[in-house]
Amino acid sequence: MSTASKILEQLKNSGRTELSSSAICDQLKISRNAVWKHVKALREQGYQIEAQSRCGYKLVASPDRPDAAEVLPFLQTKKIGRVLCYSDVTDSTNRDAAAAARDGCENGTVFCSGEQQGGRGRMTRKWFSPPGVNLYFSVVLRPSVATSLAGSLPLVAGIAVAAAVRKMAPELNPRVKWPNDILIDGKKVCGILCEMQAEIDSGVSYIVAGAGLNVNLDPQAIPDELKKIATSLKAETAREFSRAKMLACVLNEFEYYYEIWLRKGFEPLVEVMKELDALKGSVISVQQGTKLITGTASGVHSDGALQIQTSEGMELVYSGETRIEGC
Repeated sequence: MSTASKILEQLKNSGRTELSSSAICDQLKISRNAVWKHVKALREQGYQIEAQSRCGYKLVASPDRPDAAEVLPFLQTKKIGRVLCYSDVTDSTNRDAAAAARDGCENGTVFCSGEQQGGRGRMTRKWFSPPGVNLYFSVVLRPSVATSLAGSLPLVAGIAVAAAVRKMAPELNPRVKWPNDILIDGKKVCGILCEMQAEIDSGVSYIVAGAGLNVNLDPQAIPDELKKIATSLKAETAREFSRAKMLACVLNEFEYYYEIWLRKGFEPLVEVMKELDALKGSVISVQQGTKLITGTASGVHSDGALQIQTSEGMELVYSGETRIEGC
């Protein structure tokens, strides 16, 4: 932990009470001038720190930035997010995570950014990623599982995001749309993109699980072409959320469901998915390249496949783009 981070931790622990320079100096074994320089650097990062003569320093407000200093105090995980790399802007957190995974980064490392300039969803679609309002993050995972199991991981992440949204905004009813979207009242609030690197002889090398969650995006800032299909937590509740707390909540939920998935596969989560399923009972179509499958969504199979009741019987679908007919 850096000296500035240690000072910030002391300020947070002191609460509303001023923390004297001498106390900081004694504990960290640094000069008053060094304390002042680190406080100045923290202010430049967006922390509002008051200084009063003979009283010391007091933290008044923290920036809404989901970096390690702000997220870790709310984290309850054992591994996921314990190493958190934050940047104000990046091309793509999934690309950052994949590069770090290839270099051998620790399992559970999280990459988060305040803005993505090259964010993307499935089928290389561009993901609308404005700065300073949403969550863009990716987790490096090294599961010892068969590659066939990896296809259900986006649903595990979707369940975790939905659970976190319910905890942070109990008035909302998020639903998971197979295979990788979270909806609120039919509008997309989060997209998930899982990318796997595997070897024929050794199985999964790593998986990058990325998500873009619309948190404090103002309704007026949503592009016209997306207004009918996209939303944000702020748009649905008319209030703002701490992105740091939201990220910590998502990671806490994700580790819980991920560990179940690691031990027993997706089957134990089928019942959870039943309560969150945005498609079940709807007439849908699934596009698989040039093939179009139409029928009634009948839930999610124990291996994560979408069950579709067609005119020719039940069909299990493992990939494709889903659309609810009539919407």
